[in-house]
Amino acid sequence: MSSGLDHAMFSRRQALAPEPDFDALPAWANPAFPEGLARLSDGVWAPYSTTWSIADQARRNLSGARRSGGGHMGDHFAHLFRQAMARGGLDVIPGATMLDLCCGDGRRSVLPWLDLVPGLNIVASDPASVLLATLVSNMRADGRGDQVLPVLAEPESVPVAPGSVDVVSAVSCLHEVQDPDRVLAAAAAWLRPGGQAVLLAPFDGHGLLRLAYERICAEAPLWPDEPLAPGVADALRLMSADIAARTMPDTSCAEFRKLEQKWLFSRESLEAAARMFGFRDVRFLPHNDHETLYRDVALVQLRAVTGAPATELPSWALALLDSFDAALPPPVKRLLMLEGTVILQR
Repeated sequence: MSSGLDHAMFSRRQALAPEPDFDALPAWANPAFPEGLARLSDGVWAPYSTTWSIADQARRNLSGARRSGGGHMGDHFAHLFRQAMARGGLDVIPGATMLDLCCGDGRRSVLPWLDLVPGLNIVASDPASVLLATLVSNMRADGRGDQVLPVLAEPESVPVAPGSVDVVSAVSCLHEVQDPDRVLAAAAAWLRPGGQAVLLAPFDGHGLLRLAYERICAEAPLWPDEPLAPGVADALRLMSADIAARTMPDTSCAEFRKLEQKWLFSRESLEAAARMFGFRDVRFLPHNDHETLYRDVALVQLRAVTGAPATELPSWALALLDSFDAALPPPVKRLLMLEGTVILQR
């Protein structure tokens, strides 16, 4: 890192901030940033109040690394965005201005949005500078860098003028912040009247998986001829504890701050908060309701936790998961959703 970038990014105070360079911002972004921005590096900007230390930024870069994603993840999110536009009433038109929160390197959100909506302009914000630098490289390679403005900021603190954006997008955001209400309140302020926010979030339907994991661990001693593979029981207990910690979490607990993913939302609480901050319509689109949902998700989560892509469960444990799947028809699975898209109308 150059000494100039180090000074600009980590040691700067408001009195030492460089003069705003309005000509360097894309013309479409000027209404959103009437006071300009400070240049951090080639292609990356930040508000003047940025005073994070080197340690703070290193921590954000480390935690943000999980938000980088390959091409297949981009395809997955593009499908969800397309579904939100086709079935959820989300209206994103060419020439609109979008604020994308926690954008990462852009492959999960920025690039899919640009592919879906030609002519879309995106303020792409993230608290991890290394991911924004990668985003700049990705966008220049893609040839659409003039449609994206990368801004270093926490999701609730992007210095966007009130009523200046058409859409707020948040893919890997709301469930990871300390106070989701602050993000919802900020989104309501940023949006013009009639604007929309689209949020992807995990929900408290994961409680059913928690019960299934606990049941598998409890029944394992009854199946000595088909034992759980080494490390699987520990992984299941860890997954169960994680779900418990994120369901109606105790935000005063010191352990809460250490959780990267902090929340599992309920429909009721999320809708109540959105309406309190001025959103007049709230719609939920569950992502999955298929007949092997709990078996499939359990195996994905188990393999992620163990780090072993070939990890399997014995037949009796799979049958237990299948019993959970068989007990709930698709409409109930949609009500008790695991993951969903939330569309908020200002």
